[in-house]
Amino acid sequence: MIVDVHTHLPSHQDTVPPEDMVTETAMRSGETVQLTNSIADYLRDMEAVDKAFIFGIAPRPWLPEKSVLLAGGWPEGKNHNDVASETAKHAPDKITPFMSLHPLDPNVNDEYDRCVGDLGCKGIKLGPNYQDFDPTGPEAFALFARLEADQIPIVFHQGTSPMTEAPLTYAHPLTSDKIAMAFPNLTMVLAHLAHPWQADCLSVVRKHPNVWADVSAQFYRPYSFWQGMRLFHEWGATEKILFASDWPVTRPQDNIDHLRALPKFAKDHHLPTIPEEEIEGIINRDAVAIMGVD
Repeated sequence: MIVDVHTHLPSHQDTVPPEDMVTETAMRSGETVQLTNSIADYLRDMEAVDKAFIFGIAPRPWLPEKSVLLAGGWPEGKNHNDVASETAKHAPDKITPFMSLHPLDPNVNDEYDRCVGDLGCKGIKLGPNYQDFDPTGPEAFALFARLEADQIPIVFHQGTSPMTEAPLTYAHPLTSDKIAMAFPNLTMVLAHLAHPWQADCLSVVRKHPNVWADVSAQFYRPYSFWQGMRLFHEWGATEKILFASDWPVTRPQDNIDHLRALPKFAKDHHLPTIPEEEIEGIINRDAVAIMGVD
C-alpha cells in the first residue's frame, strides 16, 4: 500500500479561474510551482497512491489573514481545517484529513475539539517556523501532551524554508529530539528528511521508536536527495522513512519515479547506490498502521 503522508490543500474548491492562477519559483530552487489548483486536480494527482493525508497550516493568531499556502478559492467562513475535511469527503476511503492548530491561539482547545469531534481529523500538521512558535515552549508542550494522550500523530515541517520571516531554529530536527524525549509515546513525522540537515534528522529518527521522517521535497535537488538517502542507508535508518509528496509542490508519481531512479543516478555519477529493496520499502511502507491513523 502506498500512503502519501504529506499533501496540502487545494487552493480552490472548483476550477481555478485564469485570473487566480499563481506560480512561484523559490520552493524548487528556480523551477516553477503552480500554487493554485482544484479538488479535481488534487484527486487526479492522488490516483498514484492508495491513501493520502491532507492538511493546511494554521496561521499566526496575530496575522490571521496570512496563509502559508493559498486556499482562497473556498466559500468565506471556512478555515484550513474545514477545507481539509471537505476535500477528504470527495474520497473518504482514500483521503484522511489532518488538522493544524497554533499553540498560542487562545481558542486552540476549542478548535482541537471541533477538528477531532466534528471534522474527523486524525492527525495534525505543525510548521513551527512558518507559524512562528517555539516548539519547545510551554504552550507547544501543552498541545503535545494532549496529542500524546489522544494518540494523535504529528507531521512537523522540518528543514529550510525560503520565507524570510520563518525562524530556521524552530524547524531544526534537534528541537524534535527534545520533544520526543519529553513525549516518548507521541508519534512524530519529520518532513522533508529535514533537508539540508538530513544527518541530524536520521540521528533523531534512529534514536526514537516513535519518530519517523518523510521523503517529500527531495528529488528536484538530485545530489542532495542522493546524499540524504545514502546517509540514511549507511546508518541503517531507511526503514524509518515514510513516502510523501508535498503536493502541490510535487506530485506523488514524480516522487515514486525519482525514488526508483536513484540507483541509476548513483551509477551515472559513479556514486555508491541505495539498494532497490530499501527504496521499495519506503514507497510501500504502511504509514496508516505506523501512525495509528484509523
